[in-house]
Amino acid sequence: MTLETVREEIGRIDFALIDLIAERQKLAAVVAGEKHHTDVPIKDQDQRTHVLNRAFEYAVTCNIDPVEVRKIFEILIAMNEERQREYSGEGNLP
Repeated sequence: MTLETVREEIGRIDFALIDLIAERQKLAAVVAGEKHHTDVPIKDQDQRTHVLNRAFEYAVTCNIDPVEVRKIFEILIAMNEERQREYSGEGNLP
């Protein structure tokens, strides 16, 4: 494989990751609606801990740095919480 071929493959993966993040954000709006109807607060520490632990453990099984993966998921959770605030009326829609 040439360097250019590898870079193209990385670019394809980058776009796939962005597509998955966008899908995750769409689901955050659904979560916001469910939380609103059941009076669950946007910031759900138990769920946050569950997601972070799940990501950490899966990163270990994939033999990648679980601490760095955890940081990525902290960002993803923050993005979802912001999206939930936007859809619940507590934030501004972009």
